[in-house]
Amino acid sequence: MSPELPVVSTVSAPPRRDPALDGLRGLAVLMVFWFHYGGGLESKNTFIHALGYLTQASWIGVILFFALSGFLITGSLWDSINEKFLLRNFFIRRALRILPLYCVALLISFLGALSAGLKFESIKGFLVYLFFLQDIPYLADMAQQINSKYPLYHLWSLAVEEQFYLLWPVLLLGVDNRRGARNLCLRVFAASAFFRLIFALPDLNFGRDSLWDNFLLTHAGSLALGGAVALALRSRDRATGRIAAPVRFLRRYATPALWGGLAVFVALGVFKKSFLVADPLQFMFGLLAIAVSAAALIALVLRPGRTRNFFSSRILGFIGRISYGFYVFHILLQPWFDFLGLRLSLFVILHVHRIGFSRDLYQTSRLLVAFPITLLVSIASFYLLERPFLRLGRRFPMPNALPSGLHLLNSTRRDPTRNTIPSQEFIAVTAPDRVRREPPASSSH
Repeated sequence: MSPELPVVSTVSAPPRRDPALDGLRGLAVLMVFWFHYGGGLESKNTFIHALGYLTQASWIGVILFFALSGFLITGSLWDSINEKFLLRNFFIRRALRILPLYCVALLISFLGALSAGLKFESIKGFLVYLFFLQDIPYLADMAQQINSKYPLYHLWSLAVEEQFYLLWPVLLLGVDNRRGARNLCLRVFAASAFFRLIFALPDLNFGRDSLWDNFLLTHAGSLALGGAVALALRSRDRATGRIAAPVRFLRRYATPALWGGLAVFVALGVFKKSFLVADPLQFMFGLLAIAVSAAALIALVLRPGRTRNFFSSRILGFIGRISYGFYVFHILLQPWFDFLGLRLSLFVILHVHRIGFSRDLYQTSRLLVAFPITLLVSIASFYLLERPFLRLGRRFPMPNALPSGLHLLNSTRRDPTRNTIPSQEFIAVTAPDRVRREPPASSSH
C-alpha cells in the first residue's frame, strides 16, 4: 500500500451559500408541507394509512429548521464577535430577512379579517403576532382568535426564532472563548430538556395540555445544538497538528447520532402509536432525539460523500432558497387550497372517473393543488419581495456562517499542514477571490 501523500490546504473563505445546507432547508420545508397536506391516517387503504404515520412524523422538519438556524447564526456571530458593529449589523440583517414577508403575511391576514368583520379579539391577536409573542402560552390562545380566512397559526416558529435572535448574541458575548461557547450551547440544550421533562412526566404534568409545545425553551435545545456543531467545526489544534478533538468527535459519532436519534423517535412512535410532539414521551425524549439527529445531519452534509451529494441536488437546493416564502404561504393560502382541492375532486368524480367521494381523493386533490401554487407564489415572493431586501443587507456585512478552509482527510488523525482551519474533516468549497485572515493561535476565540 502506498503511503498517504500530504494534503496541501489553503485557508479561504467559503462561498456565501452551501448547496447541501440549502438542500437541508428544502427537505425541512417539504416535510412541514407534508405534515399539513399529507393526511392518510383516516384512510382504509393500508398503504395510504401507513403514509399517514409519515405525515404525523413530518413535524420534525421544523426541528431541522431550528438546528440549521442555530448552526448558521452561531457561526456568523462567533466569527464577528469582536466586530464594532456586530449587534447593529446582525439585527438589521435579520430584520431585512424576516420582516418584509412577515409583514405582508400579517397584512393579508388582516385584510381577510376586515372582510369578515374585524373584531376586538382579532385586533388583540394581530398585536400578539406583531410582537412575535405567538409561541407563549395564553398569548398563543389569544393569537388564535383572529377571525380571518388567511390563517397564521404556523408562524409560531418565527416567534421562537426571533426570540432566539434577540437573546443569543447577548449570551455569546458573555463567554470568553470557544470552549465556553460550546459549553453554553450544551447547557442550553440540557436546560431545554429539563424544561420539557417538568411538563412531560405524568406525575408532574401540571395540566400541560400542549401549552408549551411551541415555546422558546421547548425548542432552545435544537437551536443550541446546531450552534454547538458550528463552534465544534471552528475548533483547531495548531500546537500538535492533530485534528481538533471536537471535529474528531463529530466524525466518529455523527452517523450513529443521526440513526440513533431517528431510531429512538420511531420506537417511541410505535410504542405510543403516535409520532406527534403533543404526546408526552415524544415531547420529552422524541424531540430530544430528533434534535440530536438534526445536528448530526448538518455535520454529515458538510462532509464529501453520498449524503452531501444528495442534499446538493439543484431541486432541493432551489426549494431551500425559497423555503421561507414556501413555509409562510403553504398555510396562509390554505383556505384556497381547501376550496380548489374540493373542486378538483368533484371534477374527477364527475368527468374523469365516476367514483364515490372519499377523503383520500380529497386529500390527494388538495395536495396536488397546494404544492404547485405554493411553489409559484414562493418563487414570486423570493424574487420580487425578499431578494431586494436581502441585497440591502450587503451594507451591513457579517462573516459567512460556514467555517473556512474545510477539507476532507478520511484516513488519518494527523493534519500535516497544521494551519488548516479547523481541520481536514469537513468541506466548504473555497472561494478563490476572497481570503479571510484567521486570528492567531493565541487568540481566545
